[in-house]
Amino acid sequence: SAARIFRALFELSRARGWARAARCALGWCKQVERRMWLAMSPLRQFGRECPADLLRAVERKPLAWSRYLDLTEAELGELVNSHKAGRLLHRLVHLVPRLDVRAHVQPLTRSLLRFELRITADFVWNDAVHGSAEQFWVTVEDADGDRLLHAELLVIRRAYALDEHVVEFTVPLGDPLPPQFFVAVDSDRWIGSETRLPVSFRRLQLPDRAPPPTDLLDMQPLPLAELRAPELETLFDGAFNAVQTQCFHTLYRTDDSVFVGAAPGCGKTRVAELAVMRFFRQEAARAQAEGDAYERLRVVYLAPFATLVQQRAEDWRRRFGSLHGGKSVVVLTGDAASDLRLMASAHVVVATPAHFDALSRRWRQKQRQPVRDIGLVIADELHWVGGAGLGAAADDLMLAVSDNNAGADVAGDQLAATYEAVVSRVRFMAAQLERPIRIVALAVPLANARDVAKWIGAPSHAVFNFSPAVRPVPLEIRFMTSGVAHFASRMDAWTTPVYRAVSDQKCGPALVFVSGRRLCRSVAGDLLDMADEGVFPLVDQALLQKVDDKKLCDLLALGIGFYHEALSLGDRRLVLDLFQRNVVRVVVASRESCWALDSVHARTVVIMGAEKYSGREHRYTDYAVPELLQMLGRAGRPQQDTQATCILMCMANKREFYKKFLYEPLPVESRLDGQLHDVLNSEVVAHAVESKQDAVDYLTWTLLYRRLVQNPNYYGLQGTGHQQLSDYLSELIEATLGDLAAAKCVEVDMNDVD
Repeated sequence: SAARIFRALFELSRARGWARAARCALGWCKQVERRMWLAMSPLRQFGRECPADLLRAVERKPLAWSRYLDLTEAELGELVNSHKAGRLLHRLVHLVPRLDVRAHVQPLTRSLLRFELRITADFVWNDAVHGSAEQFWVTVEDADGDRLLHAELLVIRRAYALDEHVVEFTVPLGDPLPPQFFVAVDSDRWIGSETRLPVSFRRLQLPDRAPPPTDLLDMQPLPLAELRAPELETLFDGAFNAVQTQCFHTLYRTDDSVFVGAAPGCGKTRVAELAVMRFFRQEAARAQAEGDAYERLRVVYLAPFATLVQQRAEDWRRRFGSLHGGKSVVVLTGDAASDLRLMASAHVVVATPAHFDALSRRWRQKQRQPVRDIGLVIADELHWVGGAGLGAAADDLMLAVSDNNAGADVAGDQLAATYEAVVSRVRFMAAQLERPIRIVALAVPLANARDVAKWIGAPSHAVFNFSPAVRPVPLEIRFMTSGVAHFASRMDAWTTPVYRAVSDQKCGPALVFVSGRRLCRSVAGDLLDMADEGVFPLVDQALLQKVDDKKLCDLLALGIGFYHEALSLGDRRLVLDLFQRNVVRVVVASRESCWALDSVHARTVVIMGAEKYSGREHRYTDYAVPELLQMLGRAGRPQQDTQATCILMCMANKREFYKKFLYEPLPVESRLDGQLHDVLNSEVVAHAVESKQDAVDYLTWTLLYRRLVQNPNYYGLQGTGHQQLSDYLSELIEATLGDLAAAKCVEVDMNDVD
């Protein structure tokens, strides 16, 4: 009972953020479980395996336990006056679980730090001693050791004990800046296994404060007649909303590049279409004026996910197919030869950054004329240039979910670097061609929107960075937290609250997001098992005759559906059609499918857990914040609901973190520096970079160059002076080219790259 009481006190102290109390309670818990005092030697935990005379000899020595790890067998034998005992002592000392910890800190904002811990096991794994896994508590304490700023459980499994474990999280930072924080990693059950590391902030330089968001003006919604073109009015439904009205003049009456930052669901795609309509009208006028000398310019739409690309292509083909004689919309495939032919015949090109990057690298070549003939670029979801970020495991994000590659994993940082390289190349290409290329960037509200706007060439009057609270339908966010560490148990415990939320008739249509496909089926089935008769309306069997998935057919008939990317295209379309017609009131969807549901809205959205399993790290990791924002954007049906609700279920220690970034603009930092090898190698192969100076000049077009001065410590820059910036860029290029030369990707002479 004593162990359970102290364990409860530890959990209570951890939940309240009491660092000293939590540390003390965990220590008492281990003392009771091990039946020994902290002052005793940790060797007592091995029981009869450690002889009593050896224990007495060790405990008589005034030597700190941490020093034993540094001694060899001979030195330990000399310490206890027995060579044989020295071998045994050396083996037992290195069986006590201990971790080597390296900490790296990056400021995201003036009030938030990103910690990256690289943890390796510094002990010998023995199945008889350690079993199949060992648990460690990773904590961060303030300078006084009184306040617990972060705590999470790290599980190291036998199969991956030799691997390096990367733990990323964020910690709030107060004002004034504290001198240091303490990072501690301590075993959940072993005494003498704590690693404590001070993290000094003496040289930490915080970024500037984020500028205030754009005020949403109290303007009368503009009617479609403002387009002054009857053929264009048929492409839109209803009047423009508040965000679209405020951006209308800049997008439809000027040729300036524009940045629009607004919450998902605010109609940013419609905003971009205003720029497309203006471009089409200008091209029609230019074709009439130039006659046979006319050379067509194109629109390029970029989105980070194949799902969004396919959706946009299908939508625009349907709507633009009869506009001004018909507009051709094509999707790039990744094959350069076929993509060039497609692009040459297209009015609108829709692509992922990777596909357009492969086609545009050699834009100077004569046969790449279609790449140079670009007049408008729409960069959708541009906040992904920052990768997953904010503590999420970017390399395990499910970013590409299309009909052909459902379930493909794409490295988040690689996507971010590619997206940044493509947009930077468009700016560089416009400067070299001495012909403006308009860029319309769409993103969620950003903390550093001004730097992103300068990067794309948007003037200050063309920056619309609205508050995250600006939405077509007011949104209420409710949090439901749990301290249960076991994922499956946590999901089981949350099933009942989810049912209560979606079964209430006042909640209207509901979307429930879960972490994976298997959970989609199981949660939908569990909700149906809990339902009383008549809670969910039955569906006519005649509507379900063409359903391929039998489990889906059975659930739909009883009033609940599920949706994930592995379903057939017909099944997915049927589920969405029934949901949008309110025939089915509840749909359980996988995390990856939130991008495929871009045009689907519900009155209530439930995010059932904000963690997914990471195959790279062999543990559950947090959703990326942009993913959560996308899920939140599905809440609220414009022109139908006056209030929407989102219920976010998460771990208790993540509540404050999510509250901060669901209510505040998202900070975005460049990931190009970590992926520069691939980007620079591509530019060298394309002969865009032929010297070290070319490489440095190339970086000046990137977002990285603009963020270096604004947040220098994030990138390891110690100052913002011209000389320091120049030295940093030169060293970065030298190191990158050196690595490429060592890998025999390039040859480096004194000043030339071949």
